[in-house]
Amino acid sequence: MSGKFVIKKERSKYRFDILDESGEVVFKGAIGSTKDAVIRKINLIQSFGADLANHLQAVEGRNDKYVIRGEEHSAREGEQGRVGDAIPLGFGTAQGTRDEVLKTKDVILKACDGASVEDQTGE
Repeated sequence: MSGKFVIKKERSKYRFDILDESGEVVFKGAIGSTKDAVIRKINLIQSFGADLANHLQAVEGRNDKYVIRGEEHSAREGEQGRVGDAIPLGFGTAQGTRDEVLKTKDVILKACDGASVEDQTGE
């Protein structure tokens, strides 16, 4: 059993969450102005397949804690976290040291593998 993408409406904007098998949110998708924009990001993530791991990287966030950031580009040595033209896909929910959050990449990848899409916008 895989996880699922859940599309939600928050006020006037849309976003998606990636839930693991147990229903826990492991990745918060980037906000989109339309539901179609969010669906395009979900389709993009699904199209990466096994290459999705190259689009997830640990970046330093607030309070010297690291998070996993998803971007539409392949992470290359020397550019991680510094690519200005990358399209943001969202962030992992885990925070901690670089090594701690890198371990959560596998959880995100597993949740995305064969994940279903559920629309909870009511539209």
